[in-house]
Amino acid sequence: MATYSYRARDDKGALVTGTLEAETKAAVYSQLDAMGLFPVSAKEARTGLSAGDDILARFQRVGYDDLVFFTRQLQTIVRAGIPLISGLRALEEQTSNGRLKMAIRDICQEIDRGQSFSNALSKHKRIFSELYVSMIRAGEMAGALEEVLERLAGVLEFQMKTKEMLKSAMRYPVFVITTLVIAFIILIRVVVPRFVPLFKGSKVALPLPTQILLLINDVVQSYGPLVFGGLIAIIVLVVLYIRSDKGSYVFDTLKLKIPLLGQIILKICMGRFAFMLENLVRTGIPIVKTLDIVSRTVGNKYIAEKILEIGMKIEKGKGISGPLKDAGIFPPLVIHLISTGEETGSLEEMLREISVHYDREVTYSVNRLSAWVEPILTAGLSVMVLFLALAIFMPWWNLMGALRSGGG
Repeated sequence: MATYSYRARDDKGALVTGTLEAETKAAVYSQLDAMGLFPVSAKEARTGLSAGDDILARFQRVGYDDLVFFTRQLQTIVRAGIPLISGLRALEEQTSNGRLKMAIRDICQEIDRGQSFSNALSKHKRIFSELYVSMIRAGEMAGALEEVLERLAGVLEFQMKTKEMLKSAMRYPVFVITTLVIAFIILIRVVVPRFVPLFKGSKVALPLPTQILLLINDVVQSYGPLVFGGLIAIIVLVVLYIRSDKGSYVFDTLKLKIPLLGQIILKICMGRFAFMLENLVRTGIPIVKTLDIVSRTVGNKYIAEKILEIGMKIEKGKGISGPLKDAGIFPPLVIHLISTGEETGSLEEMLREISVHYDREVTYSVNRLSAWVEPILTAGLSVMVLFLALAIFMPWWNLMGALRSGGG
């Protein structure tokens, strides 16, 4: 079975291009005839990826920037009135990401077989999220694919900006902490052992910082592999627990209680909740289904469970503002604005206001966190340097004092 690219004309004489899988060129012509198309030409298509590249592409990551580019370009294609299959073929050639290129090729083949665009996308869940597929499906049903693609691009850009903001805020703390750990390991393994014989051989009483440092050195030298293995085992067990359903729920609950950081996480989740809900409500997806999708995109399982509970209460005939208040997690501002929007018929506008508000709040809070983190880390670094300096130099001062006393 090989892939053939073809050129054909429909019953109106318009040129149609695409690809089909068939054993021979004659089989391609037979398929085109069955599709009601008049064959013009067919040739075996090159995939653009060698066998080795094809394997590597399956493990390549598709980032937000790749999806934003794909979505924006597809929106332009739909707006220009270009047939979807032809536009996807063009995007396949333009896409540099190997894994996304393979996915687009498979999507084209599924559409050629009669599948809808949304169903073809749903076969690539690791690339296109449930939110993405659901919005595309709603756009197909409402005949508003161009508008939905524009909103999808906005959603992806919002998620990318939020992620980059958090990464930027955490970059400096991670760098400093990593540097401290490496420096401490080098001191314990290389520097301190050179002083141990001298300190232990002296008859001078060692100060507390030096005793602590020597104790740490003894533990590392005697039980280093055991301690290291134990730490690795604990980390692995914690990671496995967090990845479980129960563990991730507990971890997400605890994250909201962390001073400073917990409030930032809550604001990010509220911004995502309002932004996603507004965009999905505009596409015409039923509110219960909308909340189910939104719960999968807020990024916190505890809040997601609360959103699902709200959906169940709405399904029983209750409004949205009452269940929001009962959930006990949504700030008063969110409850008030949604209640106002529900009463005045301007829910979408109120959700947009919430989204914009929390977008500003997250930016402000992250900047404030960065302002707090830097002096805290600087103070921690200073304390560590002071401890090491006292642990190493205080015995020398005591020893020199003892020598002077003995000499006097």
